[in-house]
Amino acid sequence: MNKTQERIMADENHVQHMFLLVESSDVVCVLNIAGHPYRLRELIFMMVENGCRVKQTTPDDFNTFDHDKETVEVHDFLTSIIKAKFV
Repeated sequence: MNKTQERIMADENHVQHMFLLVESSDVVCVLNIAGHPYRLRELIFMMVENGCRVKQTTPDDFNTFDHDKETVEVHDFLTSIIKAKFV
């Protein structure tokens, strides 16, 4: 890690934002997530460990995703808007 990345990771108030496409056996989701980079890494690792395919996507893909259900979740250091389409 370079010095800038080290400062970002050490700053407990830093917020990173990203869009993810997540596929499992029964659902396809697009997530609009924001939180500390460690929390985002932890979340992505947990999804992969549970058998999901995870890929970074774009705001346009999030906005045009055809979904069955939308939820908002707020946890410590992590906020997500989840659009889900059930297979």
